[in-house]
Amino acid sequence: MIRIEPYNRWSGGAKALGNRAGILRATPKQVAKYGDFTHIINWGNSERRFNGEYINIPEAVGNAANKLCTAKCLGARGISQAPYTTSRDAAQNWNDKGEVVVVRNKLNGHSGQGIVILDSPTWVPEAPLYTKYIKKAEEYRVHVFNGEVIDIQMKRRRLDVPDEKVNWQVRNHDNGWVFTRDGISAQDCVIHSAVESVAALGLDFGAVDIGYNIHRGEAVVFEVNTAPGLEGTTLEKYYEALLKLFPQLQTGMYAKRRAA
Repeated sequence: MIRIEPYNRWSGGAKALGNRAGILRATPKQVAKYGDFTHIINWGNSERRFNGEYINIPEAVGNAANKLCTAKCLGARGISQAPYTTSRDAAQNWNDKGEVVVVRNKLNGHSGQGIVILDSPTWVPEAPLYTKYIKKAEEYRVHVFNGEVIDIQMKRRRLDVPDEKVNWQVRNHDNGWVFTRDGISAQDCVIHSAVESVAALGLDFGAVDIGYNIHRGEAVVFEVNTAPGLEGTTLEKYYEALLKLFPQLQTGMYAKRRAA
């Protein structure tokens, strides 16, 4: 019995994948009625609530969600990332030397939550994590499932957003950016870093945000998402990846629910 467990009941990605694959959401009521699940597809949940084999174990998801844990895991594997520190004094030293410092006030923030960028000499506030800002010409989201890249997207500027409202440092939808895939061909170092990052965190799947500096020919990993939004082609790619693990999704009760 396969179920999907989202980090919260409103997760759009989990709902879209569950509907596409015909998989119900995991709930304690179902365990009471049918017994333990055989497999749980974990969509961004760091708490282990059920028995059964997890696709993305909660402990690994917890490491991916925490920016400091992610940095340590990537560092242990020698994966390129922004230099980081937990020392305010070290961050102040960076700032004094003219480095752009990214202050992360939330270790578990997403979509730019809790980020303050200090791009001029100033007093650096206390925070749990600091990183150096890394310039990038391109930023990708590389989706990895079971050791294979299943989809690649690039962040591109939204043309409907005025110049003065576009944030080139923190590239998310609210700051004037959108994911695209037309005509994309990511460099080998981007692909390699994405696959290695998911493995370093002990994940079965993840969406890796990576910057690429053209002048240095270098990929830099920013974060790994374990509950990415899914639609269109990306949704189909995740469904196809699930079919490789669970061919039974094409038949039986799962197919019936999908067609309903």
